[in-house]
Amino acid sequence: MNLTETTDIARLKLQFESNSDFVMERKQLLDKEVVFCYFRPFVNLSQTNQLLSWMESSPISDWLQQISLFNGKLNASYDLQMSSLLEGNLVIYLLDNPIRNFVIKPVPSTIRRTLNVPQNENVIDSSFVAFNEDLDTNMALIRDELRSPTLTMKTLILGTKQPKRTTVTYLSDSVNHNLLTSLIKKLEANKAKEFHHLQEIIKVLGKGNFSLMSPCLTSERPAETADHLKNGRVILFIEGLPFAFVMPVIIIDLWCVNSDRNFPKVTMISLRTLRIIGLFIAIVLPALYVSLVSVNPEVLRIQLALSVAQSREGVPYPAFLEVIFMLIILEMLIEASVRLPKSIGPSITTVGGIILGQAVVSAKLVSNLFIIVLAASALANFTLNGVQNGLFIRMAKYVLIVLSAIFGVLGTIGGLIWLSIYMASITTLDVAYINVNVKEGPQDG
Repeated sequence: MNLTETTDIARLKLQFESNSDFVMERKQLLDKEVVFCYFRPFVNLSQTNQLLSWMESSPISDWLQQISLFNGKLNASYDLQMSSLLEGNLVIYLLDNPIRNFVIKPVPSTIRRTLNVPQNENVIDSSFVAFNEDLDTNMALIRDELRSPTLTMKTLILGTKQPKRTTVTYLSDSVNHNLLTSLIKKLEANKAKEFHHLQEIIKVLGKGNFSLMSPCLTSERPAETADHLKNGRVILFIEGLPFAFVMPVIIIDLWCVNSDRNFPKVTMISLRTLRIIGLFIAIVLPALYVSLVSVNPEVLRIQLALSVAQSREGVPYPAFLEVIFMLIILEMLIEASVRLPKSIGPSITTVGGIILGQAVVSAKLVSNLFIIVLAASALANFTLNGVQNGLFIRMAKYVLIVLSAIFGVLGTIGGLIWLSIYMASITTLDVAYINVNVKEGPQDG
């Protein structure tokens, strides 16, 4: 009996024997002992046994040829055996045989959900298919969407404790090559780091922990992702995540959705103009309310100033606390609507919002006018494209509110100047955030 194989089997048994889903099965084939090792949830056992039926009928001298037909890995090292098991492969040991062991891909169990509609993005006049957690499925969806010989996918294994496959996807004839080269260098230099979610991507890209803006968009939709590739961007797929990371993010992502081009051009321009107006309302309106009500009421016409004062009659604290109090309540309402089950979430938050709004006005805790400002600001925020972009604007408006409470209208204007300077200073992989064209050359739209 080969000493190396008995040592490897003993090490694997010691490593995984406490796992109830780990199987180490001994069999007699043609008077020779073989050992099968695999994780039960990954393997469809009955179909895999049919796949390996040749082992019971072919002489051992023919096994080498059969293994090569199935792209098996012969005489794998212990580290490769262990990583292959964790990836769902089958490790077979041949005792007293020159072919000491081989690793083969079994017929997998169905542990992934089927293709479904996007869960976090509403689709209007576009494909309804969404990515899921299986990396190969996501790559196939993009390959099906972009049947181009220039579509390139490069897969890296990142992380040491919990290695994950990460695929860099781009169109070689339209990608921004400086962006691509910079990203590949950073990924290869940080291969040992774990790479499971956005915060780890931010660390690999060298961004600070206090950056308000995400360096990438997330998208669940292959059609939208394919359009980003055509515009010179790079896509990252991480094994186990049901969405793509689109790099880099630029300012027009706030109001441009690629599926807008499924509408007539006038309609598309109108929709994008509406989102730009929504952007300014979401940022400026609460801050402007604070500055005009509490610091610079003289800016208003006398009739409007009296109307505002009448609506705030009986409210016991300054406008700044009124705004902060209600914005925090609104943020909690939005967070609750995200966390609650979809079957009851919208009903509970709608009823809660209406009752709460009426109650706080009746109790003279906030003014009628501010309820209108709050509702307009919240609706304007939801017109923006992308979850990450919406969160950035939601956070930035608090800075403007604080400056407005101290300096009035000048604080609002100063806050807008600060926000413009901050956005102009952001770069992702040497591409400026205020850029409107990532692609090297003409853009598609």
